[in-house]
Parts: sequence; structure tokens; C-alpha cells
Amino acid sequence: MATGTVTYAAPVASVRFGPIEVSNSHPAVEKVIIETQDSEQIQVVFHLLDVFTETEANAIAGNIVASIINRLTFELDRGIGQPYMKGFSLPKDASGSSNRVSNSVRILWGVAAPTITLGNERRQELEKILEQPLGRPDLYSAYRFVVNQGDDVARFMFLYSILLQLQPDDDQKYVDNFIRREMPNVPQSQRPDKPNVNETIFTRLRNEIAHRRPGTTLEQTHREIRENVASFQALVRTAISRTV
Repeated sequence: MATGTVTYAAPVASVRFGPIEVSNSHPAVEKVIIETQDSEQIQVVFHLLDVFTETEANAIAGNIVASIINRLTFELDRGIGQPYMKGFSLPKDASGSSNRVSNSVRILWGVAAPTITLGNERRQELEKILEQPLGRPDLYSAYRFVVNQGDDVARFMFLYSILLQLQPDDDQKYVDNFIRREMPNVPQSQRPDKPNVNETIFTRLRNEIAHRRPGTTLEQTHREIRENVASFQALVRTAISRTV
């Protein structure tokens, strides 16, 4: 068989780990090697069998790399940018003569964050996780989209939307019931339009953005969202984990 490679890269915020080798069920994929470069880029190299054109290589690897990046975003809980093809080295034909292209484009991820370094145990764990099929690829994709939002309010509102979609009905009471189970001491307050109904701080903040409420200001709501978005993101991540 003639072998070749196609390489993708995606900007990441301060992550470092050595090579992770995973397999894939596609018959043309021999193996996939994933590692970081300079703590600012994740590189994904597909080793392909009997693939001779860039178009064919992209068709095979393009969807797979997207699912890998989505899963890594969720597992690392760290923003990862859009993957792009960095280059390829493919045989021109079955004789093994090669066709090489290298793309020198480098996209930096402009997010300040402490560097996380994965040890061997965590790398081995990721190898197993990345080889498992995605139960709900839409949720991983949505979570990556949300994590990459630079604005805290946008991130909070999209997180709330995900959590609402995971409930048995399109009703905020199910969101609050989930939150109360996970955070028994969550701050709560009466709804101004329904004094007999309590809502958690997260639902209150969501409603203060979506509706006009007396006695509130956008500045105050934005400040509270900035203070609480990290804990809310952890709640949504828990909800997704239990779903997939």
C-alpha cells in the first residue's frame, strides 16, 4: 500500500502535551497523531493508505479532525480555534512517488490563560476517549462554539441555551431543577412577575438580559454574569457529560 499524510492545525490557548496516537474506523486511516506545538497550536496528522489527491485526503480527514477538535475542547475545557489544513505529503500513484505541499500559515490564539501540561496518565486517558464514537456530536460542536466566545455575556447566554435544550421540555423550571440538584446552595430569588416562583441566579441573569426587569441595570447584570459564568459553564459541562 502507498502511504501519505495530511496535517491539520488549530490554535489553542496555552496547552502542552506530547504525541497521542489514536486509531479510526475509516479504512483509509492508518493512524492519527495529535500533539501540541509551542503551547499555541494543536497539530493533527493523518496517516493515510492509498490516498493520492488533496481532495480525497480532505474528504476523509476533514470531518474526523472536526470531531477530534470538538472532543479535545470538551475534555480540556479550553478554547480551540478552527482547524485548517497545514500541508500534505501524498503519493502521486501506487508506485510511491510523492506529492508534497507545506502551508506555513500560523494562526495564534489571542486568549491569555495559564498553560496546562498533560502528563502520561492523562494522555493515555485521552487516547481512549478519542477512539470512542461521539454519542452527541452536536453537543460537542455547540460546546466548542460557546467556549470560543470572547464575550462573557454571549458565552453565558449560549450556555443557558444548551442547558435548556438538554431538559425534557422547553421550560426554565427544568433548568432550575437541574441546577438545584447540582448546586443545593445556589442563590435564589423570587421572580418579579411571579412572586410565588423562585429562580436561581443563573436563570435570573438570563432573564435580566432577555427581558426588561425593574430595578436592574445592564452594568450590574453584566458584572454578575462575569462573576458567575465560569461556575455556570462547569454546570453545563456536567449536564453534557451525563447526556453523552
